[in-house]
Order: sequence, then structure tokens, then C-alpha cells
Amino acid sequence: MYFSKVGVLALLQTGLTCASAISPSWNVNVKRNPLSGRALTRKAETNATFYAYGTNSSSWPIAYGLDDGYLYITQTPDDANANLAPITWDLPPTTGENWKVNGMFVNGTSAGPLTITDSDDNTMGLTQTPQAVTVNQTTYGWALFATQLVYNNNLQLEAQFWAKPSEWEDTYLLFWNADQLVTDGSFPVVVKGVENS
Repeated sequence: MYFSKVGVLALLQTGLTCASAISPSWNVNVKRNPLSGRALTRKAETNATFYAYGTNSSSWPIAYGLDDGYLYITQTPDDANANLAPITWDLPPTTGENWKVNGMFVNGTSAGPLTITDSDDNTMGLTQTPQAVTVNQTTYGWALFATQLVYNNNLQLEAQFWAKPSEWEDTYLLFWNADQLVTDGSFPVVVKGVENS
């Protein structure tokens, strides 16, 4: 018997629909330990680095701008000319809830939580002041989908990270492009978290 791709997809969709009708609480996004019935969780990670993957940045770390508090994608996160500082991240364990991602300077000093700033272009940055969840200055709602950093808006996971050229060569400003507006030299990036050993 031969099924077309469309036929196979229709059968899969029908199977998932039936399974969810049988068990309305069935959640395909949560892995369960078959022995205990409890959800499997990812442990907390400390000293993690965020890397950006995109057209002009293949596995480049994300650095902190000491002058403006914004985040930059660069091969040299300790670039003194651009006044950048390397930063690591504390990632809470996966618990099914949204969480706050805290940045740390390499000397162990807290840099503040990751945020979508209230700048005109929604630049990504760090804030020292805890903010309520709003459209801008968002500090809660971050999650990892596998290793990819995403924002959970309670309806879907979003990854709207983009990079645009800065005043320094091979250094890009990281911003949240919710409107999908393309400007000269900007490109989408995937941000992934990797725990340093």
C-alpha cells in the first residue's frame, strides 16, 4: 500500500487528534518519566554563554555594552574599543513555567536580567530594575526550546531575535523584531544557550 506525503500527514494529524480527545490533559510538549509519572526537567545551568547564529554571525557570543546596557553579537566579547564585556548567564531549571534569565559579568557580579528594552527598536539589554511583564521591558517569559532561547507569550513560543550593524566592524546590535521589519544590513539570528564547563 502506498500513501502520499499528504495522506501520511493527514493520518498523523488524525492520530494526534484522537489521542488528545481520549486524554484531554495529554501534553505533547512535556516529557514524562514512565517509571514515576513526573515530568522530566532540565537542571539549572550556571556559567552558560549565549551564542548567535545567523547570516553574518556563526556561533558568535553575545556581549554586554558597558556604555548603553545593550547586547551585542561579536567574535570579540571583550572588545575594549567598543567598550564590550563578556557575560555569562544563569538559566533556571525547566519547570514548565516562564522564568527570568540573569546575566553575570566574568568577575561574578550580577549584570541584571535579560530584557526587551523600551527603546524605539526593542533592543535587547539587561536591566538592574525588576519590571512587570509588559510589551516592553519584558524580563519574565524566557524559556529554552532545546537549546534555543525563546519568549513564551502564553500562546506560543516566539524567537524574534535579529541583528543589525553597529558602529563597530563585525559587531551587531541584538534586537527583538516583533514587526518583522527589515532594515539595511539586518538579519535574523537564533540564540542558543551553551553551558560552559
